[in-house]
Amino acid sequence: MQEKFWGKVIHGLGKGKNFGFATINIQMIDSTLHINKGVYAALVTIHNQTFKGMLYVGTRPTFELQKMSIEIHILDFKEDIYNQQIFFQILHKIREEIKFNNEDQLIKQLHQDKKMVYNYFQNNHTPFSF
Repeated sequence: MQEKFWGKVIHGLGKGKNFGFATINIQMIDSTLHINKGVYAALVTIHNQTFKGMLYVGTRPTFELQKMSIEIHILDFKEDIYNQQIFFQILHKIREEIKFNNEDQLIKQLHQDKKMVYNYFQNNHTPFSF
């Protein structure tokens, strides 16, 4: 897949942080680009440093929201980067977007997704370049 995008980090609803999966929310610079809904393994570049991440694109149907959201849980990362420009590269689709019956089911799935993302990076060596 290896599609590349860039955007600005904006404030989100804070739900990911409450679940133990803090995310950066992305406002796309080029709003004409389209990313299919789902969860992906991705690479993120912030200030010329590259990090592994779990990307979510969708409308957060578990919370009955309608607005499209692009969020990345950056693995092993805890910096405040609001209003910073970032680049991200989609590497591999983990799963489609799912509506869960409750937050507990969502959190359980996020843990499984994170394991799949770690497994992807453990088994694949993908260079990041723009």
